Formats: sequence, structure tokens, C-alpha cells
Amino acid sequence: MSKYVYGPLIFGSPPLANRTVSDEGRTEQEVFLVRKVTGPDAGQLYAMKVLKKATLKVRDRVRTKMERDILVEVNHPFIVKLHYAFQTEGKLYLILDFLRGGDLFTRLSKEVMFTEEDVKFYLAELALALDHLHGLGIIYRDLKPENILLDEEGHIKLTGA
Repeated sequence: MSKYVYGPLIFGSPPLANRTVSDEGRTEQEVFLVRKVTGPDAGQLYAMKVLKKATLKVRDRVRTKMERDILVEVNHPFIVKLHYAFQTEGKLYLILDFLRGGDLFTRLSKEVMFTEEDVKFYLAELALALDHLHGLGIIYRDLKPENILLDEEGHIKLTGA
């Protein structure tokens, strides 16, 4: 039996600049904001996901806690790492890996087609990430190109979001 069923969640791909992400059912309402931030450790860049508690429904709070719990438990080279998580009275914060390569959806939309070698490379890394999650009893149900991020060397990192 799985410990977690992961997705679809209120999670987006960390962009290269500040961006507000809206959930499909909430056209104008802000769900979360992702910002590029510098950490205290020698200028290391991170993606800071900020969620306003007032705009989160109860189910979204549960999903956010599940997301945090999963990311604390998971340590894998092809899954985004949670470095810090904290909250204030009005907001929740997740400090995650910052990936300069954007997401696979954007890369797909910019290229006419991937080579067979590119596809094999991405699928192999994705299979390893999913196998790791399944080994921990986590079912990932939100697999889509927007949730597959790329580092500057072209390796994938699965996000939840």
C-alpha cells in the first residue's frame, strides 16, 4: 500500500524570474509565487515557493503539507530537493533547488522535435526518479512536461510539482 498519492498538486515549475501561478479553477486568484532567491551559503541560488494561507483551501493545505513531507523524505539526483520549509502567520515557504534549464514543456515548445537519444536520456532519468518514489511507497500522479525541470547540464529533476 502506498504511503502517499502525489498529485495533481498545486505545484509549478520554478521559473527563471518571479512568476505567479494560478490554478485552473481559480483564474484570477494567486495560488503561489515562485521567486529566485540567494541563500546564506556563498550565494547559492534557490527557488522560493510562497503560498498565502488565506488563499489556500483546506484540501490545498493538506496537499502542501504532503508535498513538504514527501520532499523531506526523498533524496534522489533526479528529484527536486527541499532545502528549507518554514511559515509565518500568513504564508508558507518552501526553499527548493533552483534549476536554470526551465521545464521540459518549454523546451519541447521551442524545438521541432527531440532526437531519439534525447528521449532515451530523459526517459531513463525519469524512470529512475519514479522507481525511487515507488520504492518509498509514493505514487506520483501528476506526470507532465511542466513538472519535469532541467538543470544547466540537461539532467531532469522531477517536481510536484
